[in-house]
Amino acid sequence: MATDKYAPTPQDSCTAPGRRRSCLSRCYKNQPQWNALGSVSFILISGGMSLAWGVGFAVHSAHRDELLMTFHMQVSWYAAATIGAVLGALCTHRLPCQQPVYILGSCLVLVSGILFLTCHEQPAAIITARYLDGLANGLVFVPAMSTVGELSVCGMRGLLASTVEQLSCNTGILLQLLYTAVWQVDWNVTIAADQVHGVLSILLGVVALAFASTLCVESPVSLLLRSNEQQAVAALRHLQRPYMVTSETLLQLDEHKLYVATNRGLSLWQSIRMGVPPLLKLLAHRSLNALCLTLVVWSALYETAVQLLTHFHAWPYVIFGVMRWCGCFCVLLLMDTTGRKKPTLFGCFSCGSLALAFATLFGRTPHMKAALGLLFSLQFFAGLGQTASAVYLTEAFPLAIKPQYVALVYVMELLLRLIFCSFAPSSPAGIVAYFYVLGGLSMAFFFLGIFCLPETRRTTLTEAQQKFSKWFNKDF
Repeated sequence: MATDKYAPTPQDSCTAPGRRRSCLSRCYKNQPQWNALGSVSFILISGGMSLAWGVGFAVHSAHRDELLMTFHMQVSWYAAATIGAVLGALCTHRLPCQQPVYILGSCLVLVSGILFLTCHEQPAAIITARYLDGLANGLVFVPAMSTVGELSVCGMRGLLASTVEQLSCNTGILLQLLYTAVWQVDWNVTIAADQVHGVLSILLGVVALAFASTLCVESPVSLLLRSNEQQAVAALRHLQRPYMVTSETLLQLDEHKLYVATNRGLSLWQSIRMGVPPLLKLLAHRSLNALCLTLVVWSALYETAVQLLTHFHAWPYVIFGVMRWCGCFCVLLLMDTTGRKKPTLFGCFSCGSLALAFATLFGRTPHMKAALGLLFSLQFFAGLGQTASAVYLTEAFPLAIKPQYVALVYVMELLLRLIFCSFAPSSPAGIVAYFYVLGGLSMAFFFLGIFCLPETRRTTLTEAQQKFSKWFNKDF
């Protein structure tokens, strides 16, 4: 049978005419892809709240002193998230469907919120609640970040991945800082601050459960790995509007089949070896993400603001959270147009410069206003520079070891957060040293990223994986 030499190939799918449409129409057409991971977004929002709560933004919590002094309270969320990540890695691409994992994670968040609401005065209940929330976040993080690129069309992969992970986490951080800021202990109300945390977690858990129960769609790649091509077509049909098989659906299917075939041609040792360069790059990238929000950063914010105000007010918390959220939000739409590499490098360079400048000015009374402004700006560029890390997680690793390597990156990030969230500097010198180190590492990552980070916008997963397997990538 003669073939049409002008027929589209899988590699053409990212530049097909159907892909070049207005942003709003593309978002409407591809919204089912976000709906499929909507439950994960709401679970990660609760995770962002727990992260902020654990690094010091729990000023009105009844367990504030225990959080700063009790190791069990500090370690609970991170330990449970680590266990969840390991379990999530075992489930990804092995279970017939990821829906039960997302339903379980939603239920854990819901129970965690109930404990915060009903047993807010009992430290053991709060610790249990943090264990449950951490387990939920670790459990859904790995399968979600492993499959988000498989659920999305390549022209929307950057927006979808960064929205599901980075924007959700930063939204949770902002929520925690907002209610912490507006809460006043002299309001004489019957509901406690920790109960507000519980109410928000309950709402997030209920919404996540609704999404997981009704709109979850299995990854077409997972179905193809089990040789279920018809089910893969059905999944693709439900991932784009209108819900019917079109030429774009078949083009997407061919792209996934090529991705599966390419990875099946790799031995386990080849996959492990190909995964080493992206693993080291993402370990460095996500480590910077962890270092930008720790107990030391909260201490720096508090010590800087308290020198400017007669009585410390919580409005610096609001600006801190808004700036971080805005940095992430502003760059979301650029992930698939400008690309991933430029915003990442710009954010890391700016973050490094601001960290070094803050370390220089911190503690100098005439310059404290400038120091506070630098700290706010640092969070903006931290949000901007880390947004692409979510996209890189879903693109970088060979299929055979993708869940394990995603879990490893996440666990190392958790470990770093735990180390610094358990460390409260006793003097301004400790804060200064921390920000000098943060600035130096950010600048080092910037210079290495110029030569090592790949640009993967509008590439298929196969092409992105091949780019990441190289140590050096000078493309922009």
